[in-house]
Amino acid sequence: MGKASSSKKVARAARAGGRATSGPKRNLGYPLAIGAIILVGVLLVLFARSENQEAAAATPTLTDHWHASFGIYVCDTFLDPLQDQVQDTTGLHTHGDGIAHIHPFNGGSTGKNATLAKWGETTGIEFTSDSFTVNGTTYQDGYDCSGQPADVALYVWDADDPDGEPTVYSDDFGKVHFDRDRMAMTLAVVPEGTDVPLPPSTSDLDRLDPTTDAIVPDESTTTTMAGSTDSTEPVENSATSTTAAP
Repeated sequence: MGKASSSKKVARAARAGGRATSGPKRNLGYPLAIGAIILVGVLLVLFARSENQEAAAATPTLTDHWHASFGIYVCDTFLDPLQDQVQDTTGLHTHGDGIAHIHPFNGGSTGKNATLAKWGETTGIEFTSDSFTVNGTTYQDGYDCSGQPADVALYVWDADDPDGEPTVYSDDFGKVHFDRDRMAMTLAVVPEGTDVPLPPSTSDLDRLDPTTDAIVPDESTTTTMAGSTDSTEPVENSATSTTAAP
């Protein structure tokens, strides 16, 4: 009886050992999936960091101070220059002079973030993919110009090359960003075939005082005194002369 019992125990042990060695292999799919997720996460973090560094290095930077002339041309007339509608918190604003002043205050308005839409947050112009709204009026394709349907487009020149061909954008105007100094932009609502002019303020870019951002008066437009001549001799009894009160 003792031998039989021992034989049975040996047999059971052998069967148990056989089951252990011949069982299913460990499933590696789960740890591999976890590893793949971790790897993708690391790559996304590195990519985002690279994008942020690139954006921070893109112009305009926090040290740039740029200007661009800007005008809205509807049918055959420029609208009055835009005015700041709220306190500027971005560094993208205007002085009501037809010029976009661009000197970013923070990273949210540097590089490709320095867009027309961002500038519009301060100056009161709103954009959609194919239209814009200003002063309570929305302008889009089909706008009526004395019976003629108009198209909306943004024309961009280099102010230093006014005779050059402009870059023309037919949509997503708000995404266009200020990528260089001395741009000239006309947001036009005109019938097909209309010659679109540069903003009237383009010539004022050359007369900006760098310390105040104000436009310096053009000496050539100064009104001369009545009766004046090319001579440097003083004019007596001028119609504009006055006598100071004692």
